[in-house]
Amino acid sequence: MTKERPLGGYLRAISNAMAQDLQQQTEQLGLTCSQGMFLHHIWKRQTQEHLDTYPKDLEEFFYVKHPTVSGILQRMEASGFLTLEASAEDRRCKVIRLTKKAMDAHSTIAAHLEASEAQLTMGMDDAQRTQFRALLQLAAKNLGVCCKPPVINEKEVSL
Repeated sequence: MTKERPLGGYLRAISNAMAQDLQQQTEQLGLTCSQGMFLHHIWKRQTQEHLDTYPKDLEEFFYVKHPTVSGILQRMEASGFLTLEASAEDRRCKVIRLTKKAMDAHSTIAAHLEASEAQLTMGMDDAQRTQFRALLQLAAKNLGVCCKPPVINEKEVSL
């Protein structure tokens, strides 16, 4: 009888491998893995969704506490990747703005994230990728680490 590896072991191994790979890419840019993920998320909100980003947005999206976000943002600001400006609506809130240095670094990070996701889902067809994403979102929600409910189209994905 073969003993199956616990799911948590697979998730940890996948997470570690992806983080180490991203860390190698971001180090060349003068960023940590977490800073690279923050930069990518802020870039997406700022350029594609045309939304201001506040530290609270990062706390909710990455499911981390305020001191963690604050520390990462302070280090990114000190390194010249972003600025924190008082919000026009509420001077107590800080809006995160990416600098040219961050915009230049983003293309490298985005290309790497895309390649990493392609490698993770290699051998899966579109339906399997959709199902895989839905199952990961559901698992995250079940563990209380997903802020947004998974988008599951029952016609496309059978659980």
